[in-house]
Amino acid sequence: MSSYTTFFLNLEPEPSITLTLFECDIESQKTWVQLWQDIDQVFSHNDMVNTIKVVSDFSERLVKYLPLLNDNTISRQGFYQQAKPWHLHVTSSSFPLMDVQSMQQYGYHPLRPRMPTGTVYQRYDYNADVEISFRVFDLEKDMDSFTVWMNNPRVANFWEQAWSKEKLTKFVKERLSDDHIIPLIGEFNGRPFGYIEAYWVSEDRLSSYYNVQPYDRGIHLLVGEQEFRGAQYFNCWMKAISHYLFIDDVRTQRIVLEPRVDNEPLFNRIQEVGYHKCFEFNFPHKRSALLMLERNSFFMEQW
Repeated sequence: MSSYTTFFLNLEPEPSITLTLFECDIESQKTWVQLWQDIDQVFSHNDMVNTIKVVSDFSERLVKYLPLLNDNTISRQGFYQQAKPWHLHVTSSSFPLMDVQSMQQYGYHPLRPRMPTGTVYQRYDYNADVEISFRVFDLEKDMDSFTVWMNNPRVANFWEQAWSKEKLTKFVKERLSDDHIIPLIGEFNGRPFGYIEAYWVSEDRLSSYYNVQPYDRGIHLLVGEQEFRGAQYFNCWMKAISHYLFIDDVRTQRIVLEPRVDNEPLFNRIQEVGYHKCFEFNFPHKRSALLMLERNSFFMEQW
């Protein structure tokens, strides 16, 4: 049940929301969580609605909680660029810019914040009718499933890490101790489906292959559970991980991937989420393609 007294949606003659609030509603976090979810649902079910006018006696105070434009409207593009309620830890945007050189083989790059803990992102996808979430890898909970996934021939064909549990545990521990990488487990309705590495590209080997920007993020990914393969699930979680990385730091303008050039299933699907192929290049161990998603196009076209 909504925390606020009245939420009235009117799509004609122009989309608007009329909110009736009491003083106690304004101070309640539950009010805003519910309101964010309701607005998310409105945008999700009405593709042609790009702006919503908010009518309330508390309009001047709503700007603290909603990305209102000067005419008291919420734009679709602006709404999904706010961190709340989906981003669940301190954003990297709040971390100051301090250039460092963490490894001699790479140039200077911004000092990165500490590894987050627990669940980092959670959103109900109304189009896929499923809750998508990402949490930091837990060695006690996730190693058995991760070992099975990495030894699946389909996954091993691209990752080439069909190793023992002991060797994979060492691999994950290295990831968990590296500030430029966040090893994540993706979940649908609380059920793990795959592994994602989100990393800062400036201090990664990929940085020497293109004109990297200080806040570019990169992704390595795999879907381990067969039941969660397919276009519907892929579009949901790929959009969600991209959303997480863009709202984690407003300075991030691009997200990149470097899959092997023969990964045709990925190329065919990822274009629907806005990624485009820039060029092919040779890593020491594989021939790759650089795929890129730009911030402006993501928020203008994917929502």
